Amino acid sequence: MPDAPNRKQPHLLVLHNENPDWPQADKDWSAEFVAQMSDGLREQGYCFETLKFFDDLSALAHYDPRQWLIWNWGEELGDRPWTEALVTDALEAAGFAFTGAGSATLRACQDRMATKQRLLAAGLPTLPARVFSDPAQAAEWAHYPAFVKGNTQHASYGIDGHSIVDTPAALAQRIAYVRDSLHDESLVEPFLDTREFHVAVWGNQSPQALPPLEYDFSVFDERGDRIYTYEWKFDRASRGFKEIKMPCPAPEDRPDWQARLEEVAAAAYTVLGLRDYGRLDLRMLGDEPQILDANPNPDLDVTSVLPSGARALGLTYGQMVDRIVRFAAERMPA
Repeated sequence: MPDAPNRKQPHLLVLHNENPDWPQADKDWSAEFVAQMSDGLREQGYCFETLKFFDDLSALAHYDPRQWLIWNWGEELGDRPWTEALVTDALEAAGFAFTGAGSATLRACQDRMATKQRLLAAGLPTLPARVFSDPAQAAEWAHYPAFVKGNTQHASYGIDGHSIVDTPAALAQRIAYVRDSLHDESLVEPFLDTREFHVAVWGNQSPQALPPLEYDFSVFDERGDRIYTYEWKFDRASRGFKEIKMPCPAPEDRPDWQARLEEVAAAAYTVLGLRDYGRLDLRMLGDEPQILDANPNPDLDVTSVLPSGARALGLTYGQMVDRIVRFAAERMPA
């Protein structure tokens, strides 16, 4: 098991953001997560409060960093997407310890190409890629089918069946879409129509990979359906949300793959500077996993990878939360 120090339980402040302009369904989804977290903390006997914010973190002034640990679920500040590092900037400036990655790591992992370069420099397996900003650059790419995603987007945002392209003309069209709709550059890499696994890792001094979870797309005949799209991930009415199988531990038929997936994920977690908990997304190229994405502070709803891996180890949701809190509590000021 990873490092789990026996420090006295801190008071815990569950910090989470909500935009007043979100549709009610998104607000309800967020409230579910907070309620689930609250139940887990009660199970473990924590003294805790929840604090919802939009564009103002001044309420933190009422809390003493020597007594309160922040559970950081702040994903953006105001209505600016992908600004979670601005939240952690404020937490760090106020002297708080908090769960998950710090500002430097969040900013570094925001850039998918820079993340790939760090992984390659460490000798870890990830696919070759290019970043394109102009549709005319599509002529420079020669490996098809190709997969196109925003270089600084996360949570599968902007990914759908059209993200897989087979020709330079289709690639140019997708680069234009990413530029015009997402206001981002395109990261282009070969598409692997192979088995996909996500591996949670936790800990700091001695990180441990949890049992992998497989996203089993075998029910889908169309290639464009065999990717974990934004719709599949968040739309509970979608076919993907209902029908994608998620066995964990996985793969039961290839224990050698499972061992290698865990080894690669734990190494990437360390190289990228993740802390407390994180997730690596991988697909197989032959017998070797390829790292597709790195996720600091990943989702923790009950169907997600970390809770699934924790259950495979015999832990409740509350015990999983307690383990993460104890990792972060080691950073609390005296």
